[in-house]
Amino acid sequence: MKRRLTNYTDGVLRYGTIKTKRNEFKEKIGFELNESGFLFFDYKQIRQQDENIFSSGKDQSSNLKVETYYVPGIDKQIHKAVINGNYYEIEYIDLSTDRKHMFWYLTKEGVLNEV
Repeated sequence: MKRRLTNYTDGVLRYGTIKTKRNEFKEKIGFELNESGFLFFDYKQIRQQDENIFSSGKDQSSNLKVETYYVPGIDKQIHKAVINGNYYEIEYIDLSTDRKHMFWYLTKEGVLNEV
C-alpha cells in the first residue's frame, strides 16, 4: 500500500490571541496578533454536510475551511487564526480519524492594522 505524502502549499495560518493596538491618546489604531504558533495549510471546499456549522446567520462569503497537520492545545474560545492579514474566528476544529490532520472552520472577523 502506498502512503500519500501531504504537502500543505496554499499558505501559512498563524494562530494566537488578538490584542487591540492604541496610540498615545488611547485611540484604537488597529489589532495585532500575539502568536502562539503557525501551520502550513491547504484550502478545502465546505461541503453541504458542513453547512450546519455556519448556521449562525453570519455572512456566508467569509467562511473558510482549511486543512493542517494536527497540533494539540488549540482552544477555539481563546485563539484566533490569521491568514494574509485577515483574522478569523475559529468556529470549529474537526480532527481526522487518524489524528494526524485538522480541518479548521473559520469565519472572517476583520483585518489586522485596520481601524
